[in-house]
Amino acid sequence: MTIKRRLFISNILMIVIPVCISLIIAYVGISLQFMVSKHDKQGPFYNGYDDLVQLSAKLLEGKGEPKQEEIRRQIQAILKPADMSLVIYDSEKNLIRFNLHETPETEKLLQIVSAMDGQGFASLANKEVYAEQIQADGRAYTVSIIGTATDDTDGQVTPAMATFLILVTLGIISAVFVTNQFLTRFVFKRIKQPLDTLVDGVHQIRDGNLDVRIEYGNKDEFASVCEDFNDMAIRLKESQRLIQRQEESRKELLAGISHDLRSPLTSVRAYSEGLLDGVASTPESQKKYITMIKNKAEDIDRMVGKIFLFSKMDLGDYPYEPEVLEVNQELFSLIKVTAEEYREKGLDVVIAALAAEVYIYADPAQLSSMVFNILENSWKYKDKERVQVTIRTKVTGTHVLICLEDNGPGVPEEALDKLFDVFYRSDPSRNNPTKGSGLGLAITAKAVSRMGGSIHAELSPAGGLRIIIKLPVTNKGA
Repeated sequence: MTIKRRLFISNILMIVIPVCISLIIAYVGISLQFMVSKHDKQGPFYNGYDDLVQLSAKLLEGKGEPKQEEIRRQIQAILKPADMSLVIYDSEKNLIRFNLHETPETEKLLQIVSAMDGQGFASLANKEVYAEQIQADGRAYTVSIIGTATDDTDGQVTPAMATFLILVTLGIISAVFVTNQFLTRFVFKRIKQPLDTLVDGVHQIRDGNLDVRIEYGNKDEFASVCEDFNDMAIRLKESQRLIQRQEESRKELLAGISHDLRSPLTSVRAYSEGLLDGVASTPESQKKYITMIKNKAEDIDRMVGKIFLFSKMDLGDYPYEPEVLEVNQELFSLIKVTAEEYREKGLDVVIAALAAEVYIYADPAQLSSMVFNILENSWKYKDKERVQVTIRTKVTGTHVLICLEDNGPGVPEEALDKLFDVFYRSDPSRNNPTKGSGLGLAITAKAVSRMGGSIHAELSPAGGLRIIIKLPVTNKGA
């Protein structure tokens, strides 16, 4: 259905519905006047219900048998002379009855009271009921007073009132008709222009132009729609950029895997052919060839293991068993186990300034892996005989910073933001895969993110690389 047809139908409804509403209003007005004229009288029923409501509240709140009996006598003194009845309901439909004659009329009146939610006047035949809700002892009650109203008038609507209501109805109809004509001539023109602009923008997005933006200066309902359209275009642009980046990452991942697996596989094949061709003729050379094959196979196994771990971490499907850890104690334990091994490799690991006792909620295995990956990165890329890695911790607000800083060769400043990308190496030629697959820091970044933290790299004043891990702190008993 077109917008124009929708507008045409709405204009028709703008006439039909108000007319119906006007008729209902006229009918309700006459009925209200009829009820007001009936209840604006003098008599026992109209003069007594205020007192009965007050006495009912006192009865419900009264403590002690003598006091309640006195209140009951006062209620009966009002009800009996006027032949009235009193019914009190609570939320559980329990009731207190005074002088109630169960007749079809009284039952229907009580049903009407329930339909009115316990408030207002209603009449049936020669019976009338007044209902009011009260509060007593923190509970809600409905007080219904049934009686016979005395009325000297017949409740007829006066001709003046009928004329007035007719004039009001005709005035409403005329106003609606004039409004409808105005909307048809002017409002549709104001709707059509922004709709055409939106349609044009949608067509441009459909054709691939995600840079389209709508400039709409009017302050009306379409302003927010145009803002949402622009926001949608921005999000689509970002989504397209993200998809392209993910596609490039997948291509780089495949290229990295093929590149890094090719070198050890080539070595395995070369040494295997050497054994088959008899190049290694002595037991010593054969053992050397077999050892090289074994080492290259282990390299491939470690690389495939890292790729498998990274893929599971990327999908969020890997073991993660966090617990409360004391950061300094964990770092001391890790360095105590590995310091000697790294020292023999030319990497000195030193724990410098540490923060006061601080706790984190993390997986100890993942925390160990993070530290080891960073140490491995410093060792593999060291450019001198001995390199030192200094570990520090510092608390800032609700987070703890774990800083690992080396005095190695560092990386170009433009490479800092890419260090945690999959298979990235600061060496663009990628001619030395033996220095690492580039997966270690990517796995570390995934683990830090899983722990609710962040990681970034910066250049060290000593010329090396500084990697800072930021993790949220927790309470010891958490």
